[in-house]
Amino acid sequence: MRTVGKYRWPVIDTNFKIGVNMKSTCVAEEDLIPWMDENGIDIQIVFQADEGFAHQTPKWNPYIGNDYVAKIQDMFPERVIGLATVNPWNDAPKTWNYPPDETGRPFTLPVADESSRELERCIVDLGLKGLRMNPAAHNYEINNKTVVYPMLNKLRELQERTGRVLPVVVHGAGDSGNTTALQVAEVAKDFPKLVFLMIHSGFIWCYGTTGEIAPSYDNLLLDLTGNLGPYSVSEAYRQCGAGKFTIGTDGPLGIPGIKDKILDVFVDNEEDRELILGGNIAKLLGIEKIEVAR
Repeated sequence: MRTVGKYRWPVIDTNFKIGVNMKSTCVAEEDLIPWMDENGIDIQIVFQADEGFAHQTPKWNPYIGNDYVAKIQDMFPERVIGLATVNPWNDAPKTWNYPPDETGRPFTLPVADESSRELERCIVDLGLKGLRMNPAAHNYEINNKTVVYPMLNKLRELQERTGRVLPVVVHGAGDSGNTTALQVAEVAKDFPKLVFLMIHSGFIWCYGTTGEIAPSYDNLLLDLTGNLGPYSVSEAYRQCGAGKFTIGTDGPLGIPGIKDKILDVFVDNEEDRELILGGNIAKLLGIEKIEVAR
């Protein structure tokens, strides 16, 4: 592992999907720690696989759901940071939109705000440490003030109540109209007390835009996971330095060695590389440096 002096920042990987569905069969109880050790990862941020995610873990599949993520975090508390995945569409409507003559009238049926309730359950009861959002896979605009902002307001409230930094890891490849760099920047602007990790840094359809807007928002970190065009954010690196960036593997299906190839594009010293590989997240979450093995 790369070291700077007697102590070094832990390698904190920002992106790993656990669970069993038609696409992935990562049984984290058995597979996660050996995978981390093999790839030099000290601490792994984990969340559910995007496809077929659930709020509470169902009886028919004990390897999905936020309860499963919490179970893995509890099994390996020194090495795993678990994030909640919540469907923002599950909150109750605030007004009637049908029939036409009822449009705009306050909604009165006994429908609960399930998204807000689930987020609180995850943070307060399960002890999960942030929120995972994938607007591309789960079909919502990241900057939708009606659908998404109530959930982010709830997260902000929970962050204040718990006194913990609760990061938002958001899929932001720019691969759909739900996750453009400008949309993520708007959310960062509207929620300055929350910290957003923009996974993939918009390299697909947001070439140039991400690097231009990111320096304006201190609470927006550019995550280089799977960013096959890292030169697209080189201007942000020039302006902001290594402190603006994080990186992960997109495991278990991603290729860990790609991380070094991505960083080789514009990181030219070991100190900056160490920050991006984990130091920046460690500082954010109050995780200390670890002693270098002799």
